[in-house]
Amino acid sequence: MAFAALIFAAGGCHSESTKQQNATSENADSLLSAMNKAIAKNSDNDAAYISRADYYLSMNNVDSALRDILIAISIDHQNANHYITLSDAYLSAGNPDKCLDALDKALSLNPDSREALLKKAQLYLIMRDYKQSRATLTQLLDLDGINPQAYFIAAIGQLEQADTAAAIRSLQTAVDQDQEYFEAQLELGIIFATQKNPIAVSYLRNAIELRPRTIEPYYQLGLFFQENDKIESAISTYQNILDIAPEYVPALYNLGYIQLVYLNDFAKAADYFTQVTALAPQYTEAWYNRGYTYEQMGRYDMARTDYNTALEKTNNFQKAIEGLNRLDEK
Repeated sequence: MAFAALIFAAGGCHSESTKQQNATSENADSLLSAMNKAIAKNSDNDAAYISRADYYLSMNNVDSALRDILIAISIDHQNANHYITLSDAYLSAGNPDKCLDALDKALSLNPDSREALLKKAQLYLIMRDYKQSRATLTQLLDLDGINPQAYFIAAIGQLEQADTAAAIRSLQTAVDQDQEYFEAQLELGIIFATQKNPIAVSYLRNAIELRPRTIEPYYQLGLFFQENDKIESAISTYQNILDIAPEYVPALYNLGYIQLVYLNDFAKAADYFTQVTALAPQYTEAWYNRGYTYEQMGRYDMARTDYNTALEKTNNFQKAIEGLNRLDEK
């Protein structure tokens, strides 16, 4: 599943962000210290090593996690869950073959492990082995037909194989089984939006209700409104994004585009594009569109400057060349 949105940090929040980071670091240090003490107190406690390994994985310290997992396995080599954790570490290390071996070992110890089967289906999907992914999901769903994550994984595989109709059915099953499944609601919204189906609005609003501080569903909803000429709704939705993240470039850019193309409010368009070029100076289209806005305002010197900047960002950018040619004829 691909999400196009890119979150830019909001300005003026650096001191608060630093405080939060420091607090998080202090909590992490305290947690690690407690884990170390638990292991020192009882070095034969395999669960303690797994807990510390999970912590290391959350901190992207794969080597330390692997060491602890292997110690836990040496203490209890019949625990299938230890091999599932081992598979997580190998996946984080970018080693899918060892990840698969670990999952197979877990399943040899517990053939009905739903977690191991789900992770194995996910792994096959990552490896683009759709046949094995489907077979593993079938095995999982034979054990338990109520498994929304399994249907979601099936849907992603179907999307990657361009079977949109099957993907929709799988995602709708996932949502039927778990109405609070954010990713499934969002993906359905995105799919229906690409089809210009108004039902997209319902799914995207469901996703927003589930995670009101997550930008992606707002952005997809705003884009749907914009592409279907519901301009006021698009503006309102993009403004909702800026209430959460005032420096979110895609929303600022799209608001500028709406002001330029749909509303012909060139002053507002120029303001939005100026914000974008300040936040994302390599954004060629923003430089071009601000130049085009200035051209419409009769501010030809400023337009020329922006067209030239667009060409500096992207060699032979055709629209900027055409813009300069227009200015030469004025």
